[in-house]
Amino acid sequence: NLIVGDNEPYDGALRGDTMFKHAIVNGYAHALLEIRQDLIADQQGALAWAQRLAPIVDAIDHRPDIHAVKMFGSRTGPL
Repeated sequence: NLIVGDNEPYDGALRGDTMFKHAIVNGYAHALLEIRQDLIADQQGALAWAQRLAPIVDAIDHRPDIHAVKMFGSRTGPL
């Protein structure tokens, strides 16, 4: 079972952060995924998460629309 939720207090809308600088202003589809450090602190945990996420990321990467450049805008204001 997974417990998911919004990261607090950071909500992923920081002008000038990595997603903004490399994805938003270039029109690349993007997502931010964070995993609690204690869940990946050892090789067993890191491998479990890699195995869990790899097929999901692979399926997304094989969607033709995911590689299209599209300006999504930003909640931080005009680009």
